[in-house]
Amino acid sequence: MRSPIGGSPDDGACCSAALALAGLCSVIQAAHAAVAIDLYDVAGFVLASLIAGVCYLAAVGMVLKRPPRRHDFALIVIVAIILRGLALTPSPNLSTDAYRYVWDGRIQAAGYNPYLYVPADPRLAPLRDEAIYPNINQKERAVTIYPPVAELLFLAAHHIGDGLAAIRLVMTLLDAATIVVLLLLLRALSLPREHIVIYAWHPLPIWEFVCQGHIDAAVTTALALAVLLTVRQRQGLAGVLLGIAALIKYFPVVLVPALWRRWDWRMPLAFVATAVVLYLPYIREAGGRVLGYLGNHLDNEGYAAGWGFHPIWLLRDFSIADPPAKAYVVVAIGLLALLGARVLFRSGASKVQLAALPLLGAAFVWLVSPHYPWYFAFLPALLVASPSAPVLLMSVLAVALYWPRPPGGITWTEIYLLVYWLPLALLAATAGWRLMRRA
Repeated sequence: MRSPIGGSPDDGACCSAALALAGLCSVIQAAHAAVAIDLYDVAGFVLASLIAGVCYLAAVGMVLKRPPRRHDFALIVIVAIILRGLALTPSPNLSTDAYRYVWDGRIQAAGYNPYLYVPADPRLAPLRDEAIYPNINQKERAVTIYPPVAELLFLAAHHIGDGLAAIRLVMTLLDAATIVVLLLLLRALSLPREHIVIYAWHPLPIWEFVCQGHIDAAVTTALALAVLLTVRQRQGLAGVLLGIAALIKYFPVVLVPALWRRWDWRMPLAFVATAVVLYLPYIREAGGRVLGYLGNHLDNEGYAAGWGFHPIWLLRDFSIADPPAKAYVVVAIGLLALLGARVLFRSGASKVQLAALPLLGAAFVWLVSPHYPWYFAFLPALLVASPSAPVLLMSVLAVALYWPRPPGGITWTEIYLLVYWLPLALLAATAGWRLMRRA
């Protein structure tokens, strides 16, 4: 006897059991990861997340390679809820970013511009406390680095509550909103709703958005909405959402070529208008200082000296070459421009290029080589409608950037080879295999 959607009933039961086993593995490892974060056992957290990543990749493979079964969607939703519940149990001990979010919201509510005052400014002394202020990174010399929409979100979170709990609540709600938007996108594309597992079970959004409360959760929601609106041919509104996303963090600009219906000027005009309107309240007082501490932050991360870019680091570490940072930046911008132009001007580019979204996003991340896992966390949302094995692998391996450095850890060289070059090798192998099959 055959089931209506192909295969025997026993085959369906085995497949569902395997998916449930992958979900159980993810939950067990999430529990280990939560305990590790509370104990500030960073190595333990990374190992638990990598094991969870293996379970996650197995689940994604099962969902993509077989027809959906009756209870698969319910299982995916239940496991996703449990994973997020576990992520809310530890304190956000892996990053101090959420403390700056709380502080920026607090001083705005008190009438201060976050682009003008460092936290240690004597004028802000009445706003200091023992829970938030001591944990702010670079409080003596750094004003905020976050764009205006991020600052507005911090202010909104402050009105919910003055503390980490409010920030985490806002980011958790945005993470849930992303799941809803991605389900609507899957329906609009007539794709199985079970593909939501690509985002819903991915360890990176769970830990970086729900647990650590990173503002990248808002970027991801805005990007998902922009993609949905583009698919629905609402270019103007999509431009507004892209503008909002870029004013939370700047990198969504690189995705415009995949979403812009060529020569339809509603998207770029809406994008620019949104950016101008949202910057105005801060520009009036801060002027050219609205970029905050961003330039200094990039210097601190080694981008001015060159070693912050993993290709330069590896060339220097292996004594192959010592290229200047400016030359690398020119090459990287050129490569991104060529890739964006190819996406925009390819034949039939009047439609949204969903397959190009993870390619553009991953190319940007690879070339910029961020040193923190949360900069990768927007990628799973782009993969839901157009999965890519190399991008999936890179996003799963990104957690290794947390791994302790020597003494007692592994070197940046080893981490860079794992996080950036192993997925590139997979991409090259996949491309080579396709060429061989065509031949």
